[in-house]
Amino acid sequence: MISMFIFFYSNRSEMSAASYHYASSMNSSGSGGYRGRGRKPRYETHHQDYSSSSNSYRHNNNNNHHHCYQQRRPLSPMSVGDVSNRLSKVSFEHHHPRIRNRSAEPRSLDKPHDTRPPSVNAIRSVVPERCQQDQLPICSRPDSGGTKGQPVTLYTNHFRCHLPDNLAINQYTVHVNVFKRGKWCNANKRQHNRFEIVQKILEHESDNLPFVWFDDGNFLYSHELLLDKAKTYEITIKNQLYQLEIKQMSDRVTVESMWQYVNSKTPTKRPQDLIRMLETLLKQTIRSRMVCIRNQFFEANQHLYDGGPFQNSGFALAQGFYQAMFVTQAGPTLTIDTKCSCFYRNIDMLHFLSIYLGRDLTSNDGFISNDEKRSLLRMKCLESITIETRHTTNKMVYNIRGFGDNADTHPVTIQGADGEPETTTVAKFFAEKYQIVLKYPRLPTLECVNKGAQNSSFIPIELCFIEEWQIVDRSLMTNEQNAEKSKRSILVPELRFNRTMAIARERQFNTDPYLKHLSMTIDTDRMVQVRARVLDPPNIVYRNNRLVSVTIGKWLMKGNLLQQPTRVHKVRNRENNEAERKELFSRE
Repeated sequence: MISMFIFFYSNRSEMSAASYHYASSMNSSGSGGYRGRGRKPRYETHHQDYSSSSNSYRHNNNNNHHHCYQQRRPLSPMSVGDVSNRLSKVSFEHHHPRIRNRSAEPRSLDKPHDTRPPSVNAIRSVVPERCQQDQLPICSRPDSGGTKGQPVTLYTNHFRCHLPDNLAINQYTVHVNVFKRGKWCNANKRQHNRFEIVQKILEHESDNLPFVWFDDGNFLYSHELLLDKAKTYEITIKNQLYQLEIKQMSDRVTVESMWQYVNSKTPTKRPQDLIRMLETLLKQTIRSRMVCIRNQFFEANQHLYDGGPFQNSGFALAQGFYQAMFVTQAGPTLTIDTKCSCFYRNIDMLHFLSIYLGRDLTSNDGFISNDEKRSLLRMKCLESITIETRHTTNKMVYNIRGFGDNADTHPVTIQGADGEPETTTVAKFFAEKYQIVLKYPRLPTLECVNKGAQNSSFIPIELCFIEEWQIVDRSLMTNEQNAEKSKRSILVPELRFNRTMAIARERQFNTDPYLKHLSMTIDTDRMVQVRARVLDPPNIVYRNNRLVSVTIGKWLMKGNLLQQPTRVHKVRNRENNEAERKELFSRE
């Protein structure tokens, strides 16, 4: 049983995309990892997220509607390494509210969007001329194939996709806004479920809008033109007013251009935009019941594996699958593969930090030494993870910058009952504002920041949780954990084939309303098959032309001597004459 990957070129009637394939008689290694299909949108909106936390306090601010202690920060975010270096020079025993060089620039306020209803002429194309980059011909086999070896048929993890030849997809730039503090602001992804918001708006406006789908970013797609639909649509969800604003048509792609690329023998534009739109289409239905991370999908209610080397590590493994579209010589195909990924466990920060410190932070009335603070700040995982708070009506999400003073000593300036500034502590603020009495007020606060915000929030550790479904970087895992992950990812060919086919059938593509609308079908009953040849293993030639056969990649060297080594000199250029070439390759 040989584990192997096969990369190939095929005839024009077959698939020619580079991918792995396996036969039922051979083992397959690897889990078919993630293919980076993410790309920055060509047309990005310029509306930034300026939303501040609803549970944040401000330092030296008289406005009472801000609930979290915040301090001015430079515009550029501070890395964990920078924080670590800074903390190594500062004594925590004599560390008062941190006063640093502040940015002289005033904080940008929430900028309202233009709420005027756009006219029919507002839908305009902003697509630039197609550039010459990314123009390559599709690979094709230069010959008809060899004759040596044993002919075999291989199954691939590709499924043929069928699209109407006259299909055209239009892309529109949109804004998803939220009404707060008396004005419309951009509804950022971290604090608002933009996909759910747009879905509810589309359901509510089903009589006014044609069949469209959303990419959870800045684009809306439709088979029909929206020239007379360019306006603002509003909806109220949980006493919060949201808005979908259709701005302009930013792109238009056709299936015809894809076939021009497939059939053309000259360099032409690769249909990456079409693939991106179709992949977004394939995600619409499945997102309602599964966790979607780019092109990876995981059951939300599955039991994560946290045994073995993952026990008491803060990490856990989840099983899922991966799907993506390719353009091959056979046309568009959908590839599906099994997937095993490592995630941070959705636990509280007290438990998470206790794991890395090797002791229970809840003991000794909760206390972290200065050395332990510096040790935690040097952890790479604190730099990459996001945390969430649950003590308010809306879940808030933050990144970690560092540590503040203890909750019972960290000062907070709020507006008193008489309207005058009043100084209190983080612990007292939470007790008065949220009726939360901290169990461990001696623990330091976490210095957190919202994406796009310039001010930091100092939140008690016991009120912070690790946001779920965050992928752990491979470099943060131990050798034992990586080995366990690989063990659960590598499947024998028969099992991998059966699981891939089961995933394709469970997806029920041909009953998906989004695919039906475009008259798109996928052959999930069978994988794409390709012709191949199993070549005989080569013989090993020793000194005196002694031949040794190779069996299962092994051979005996006992009693054999190697040929005299040969030095190969570098060829200077192609214009060297025959005499020069003989001199360049000489035996010692």
